[in-house]
Order: sequence, then C-alpha cells, then structure tokens
Amino acid sequence: MKLIGIQAFIFDLGGTLYKPESDLCGLTRQFMNDVRTTDLTEHSDSHILNALQEPTEWLWNYMVNNNVPPDWQPTTEIWIEYDRLLLSALGVTEDLDNVAIAYQAKWDEFFEDSKPKLLNGVKSVLEVLHSRRFRLGIASNRYTDPAQLLIEDLIHHLFDAVEYTNVPGYAKPSPYMLLRIADKCGLNPRKCAYVGNIVDNDLVAAQRAGMVPILLSWCDPEEVEKINIDTIVIEDISEILEIL
Repeated sequence: MKLIGIQAFIFDLGGTLYKPESDLCGLTRQFMNDVRTTDLTEHSDSHILNALQEPTEWLWNYMVNNNVPPDWQPTTEIWIEYDRLLLSALGVTEDLDNVAIAYQAKWDEFFEDSKPKLLNGVKSVLEVLHSRRFRLGIASNRYTDPAQLLIEDLIHHLFDAVEYTNVPGYAKPSPYMLLRIADKCGLNPRKCAYVGNIVDNDLVAAQRAGMVPILLSWCDPEEVEKINIDTIVIEDISEILEIL
C-alpha cells in the first residue's frame, strides 16, 4: 500500500522511536524482594498488572476531578499515594507509608540513572523524511517534556511540533495531541499519518483524529493480532520510506 497525499508523520516515543524505558513488573518484583515484605511467589507480571488497576483508576479520577491542565505532572506526594495503593494491593500491610516512600525513591533513582535509547535506524529515517519536506511531530503519553532527550540524540530540530500529556481526556486514545500537531503544521488531519506501537492507544487516536494509522510492530509484535481498523503495518521504521 502506498501513502498518497500524506504531508506529515507524527510519532509515538516509547516502543516506536525509543526502546521502552522500564520494566515496571521487574522493578517492582525486585523491590519486593529487597524489602522482603510479602511472598514473592505471588508477584507474577499478571498479578502486578492487576494490582495497578486501583491506583491507576485513583490517579485518573484525581486528574479529572481536579480539572488539571494537559501539562500537569504528579507531585511526589501524589506518587507516594499511588504507591501506597499499589503496594497495599500487592499485600504490603506493615509500615506501608515508609515502604511506599522507599518504593518511590527506587523509581526516582531508576529514572535518574536511565536514559532511553533511540532504536536503530530511527535517526536516518527521520532525516530522510525531513529532507523530503515532510512535516514531523511527536505525540506521547507522558508527564514530562521529552525535548532534552531529543536534543541529546540530535533529532529535536527535525520536528515541527512536540506534544505530550498523560492526563485523561488529553492523552491517547484521545485525538487531542494529534489534532494540535496538525493545526501547528497548518495541515488538515487527513494529510497526516500517525505511527505508534499500541493499538488501543495509538491506532485509536489516529482513527479519531482522521489520520492514517500506522502500526510499527518491532517492539510489540503481538499488537498486530489486536487490529480491528484499517491500518498499515510495518515491522521496521525504514519501511515508511518504501510506502511513500
């Protein structure tokens, strides 16, 4: 399938341009092992992911009920309350407040020491698209501005617009960020394609925005089985150049 009339490509970040930043389940399991708070045999990935449901719902409700703006970021106090709910769901009962503080410190240390890695071939593809005068953008579900990361990897100058938010109603699968980028680029959304790796977030947002959805499957090949809308599927970012 060839892309006809597309003048802009908008990209997700984690799992699309960058390797995923963290193994939430692995880090949580390691923390529980270090503090020896509960029976480790219970903490499979599925158990940890199920435990995340209550704190995630609490945080989403907090953001909506308090009408926070798109660029809102949780404070340390908010994250510790989130952690308390998660750890409680994982069976921590003794000294929960201090365990939650220690868990948050573990995450702070992780993000301070880690740097997401640009996936192979990304920079060269972006440079080719930019040289061909395609408008480029980023729309990412995250609380922090990725500008410094893009600058360090020498690709920030290639993008015409960068949007980020993790606030419900603004974050994907809402089309909010995608439509803002189209507007900043002075383009009708139907002249844009959105490239992401998660069907329920990225492809749904693209469809809602009226953009061409492109699933990049190299990090999450199982996502291909979830597709239920007309979608272009590529295994490597370089394949974008083949469908122009």
